[in-house]
Amino acid sequence: MKRSNRLVILVGVLLAVLAFVGIVILLNNPGPGPGGPPLTTVTVIVAREAIAIGDPVTPDLAETKEVAADAVEQTRIGDPSLLTGRPALVPIQAQEQITMEKAGQVTGQQPPISGQLKPGEKAIAFQVDRVTGLDFLIQVGDHVDIVLTEQLQVLQPTADTANSPASERRFETITGLENAKTVKTILQDKRVLYVSATRIRNLAAASPSPGQEAQAPAAAEVIENVIIVFAGTDQDAEVIKFAQNDLSELGSLTATLRSTEDTKVEKTTGITIDLLVKKYGIPIPTIITDLANNKRNR
Repeated sequence: MKRSNRLVILVGVLLAVLAFVGIVILLNNPGPGPGGPPLTTVTVIVAREAIAIGDPVTPDLAETKEVAADAVEQTRIGDPSLLTGRPALVPIQAQEQITMEKAGQVTGQQPPISGQLKPGEKAIAFQVDRVTGLDFLIQVGDHVDIVLTEQLQVLQPTADTANSPASERRFETITGLENAKTVKTILQDKRVLYVSATRIRNLAAASPSPGQEAQAPAAAEVIENVIIVFAGTDQDAEVIKFAQNDLSELGSLTATLRSTEDTKVEKTTGITIDLLVKKYGIPIPTIITDLANNKRNR
């Protein structure tokens, strides 16, 4: 009986020693280290070379890289073939991770505008409606030209000063020509930094994800007007301010979309009724011609 008790005590001591050794081992090895299991890595894409703001982010500018899971930036892109060539919204340094947000491929997410500006650039805003804003299809990273439409008063010398020296003439409006229209492209190749609303975003949200069944289209969101913010200079800001003095004014400024790779500045003549007649052959009604001739014969 005594021998049996001694055997039980010996087994208990051995178990206690083994448990103590196990605790010591665990305390001295809190995580993976040399010779331990490898850390989890994730495939990301990084820039082969520096990519400037506004440059197309294309597959040839990226390569894959394995990084630790906790080093992966949000909106990860796992393969260069997924790049669509959209303009970079922020500068991307060589070997920096390229994310969907940096590459302009995420709708509804907006990086800080100050980070999208190049040295010397300013952020400038103007307002458009459905027609002047291309049905709200403009989005961040697009390049636009801006066309101005204005109503001008056409003046003529008063009858009693028509033959006087220019410095002594007085002028009066011409009846029927109080609001003559003039149109001119005033700014070209401006990079869009922000759009307050866009149908592109709504269309993307309505598209079903892979594996999901297409649902009945929801009622389209009613968008009355949109604010477009573009990168320009202080001179550009002065032009926009003069052209759209009333903040609620719509229709005077029209945004036209251009290729992001097109940097050519087109020389335009602008358009008035006079140019439409002389250059484009717009016919003048006979009654106007007769009135003009009668006036000359007086």
